[in-house]
Amino acid sequence: MEDKILWNKLRSGESQALEMIYRTYFKDLYRYGKKFTKDLNAIEDCIQEMFIDIWNSRAKLSETNAIKPYLFVSLKRRLFKSLKKNRQTSEQEIGEMNFDAELAIDQILINNEIKDEQSQALQSAFKQLSDRQKEILYLKYYAEMSYEDISEAMDLNYQSARNLVSRALTKLSKYIIILLTILFYILN
Repeated sequence: MEDKILWNKLRSGESQALEMIYRTYFKDLYRYGKKFTKDLNAIEDCIQEMFIDIWNSRAKLSETNAIKPYLFVSLKRRLFKSLKKNRQTSEQEIGEMNFDAELAIDQILINNEIKDEQSQALQSAFKQLSDRQKEILYLKYYAEMSYEDISEAMDLNYQSARNLVSRALTKLSKYIIILLTILFYILN
């Protein structure tokens, strides 16, 4: 169901809408809360309190087209407030809390470079296919046509279409393996 419709149902007092929102977003909210604190009870309590407050103030809620961001912001504020209150954490410590997720930028760059090289290898290998093989792979994987539809489009019988796809993929995979092996040796 679209977020806007679901949110408006909640605002109008449909408890099933609240339940659906809760079931849809609880796991994501819980994982998000774990990025700020290891106190799992505090996370659960804050999520529960947040949904109780949402229900109790449903008539005053403003419209939204995106429920998830609204819930995430609300949970983060509530968690910080709870941690400050229950642990006598200072404002400065709350402001300095780290989001516990690491992005290995070097790994991202390496992965992007590998994807680029794989893409180039695939394009080079694709050029080695016959026009008919290129066409059938396009119809099968890009146009997402069934073998029945491919058979009709290419004037082939069903088994011939399957065989042509199989041979094209085999040829493509051989070229890709050769190209990736060459790239591997170049990079190392």
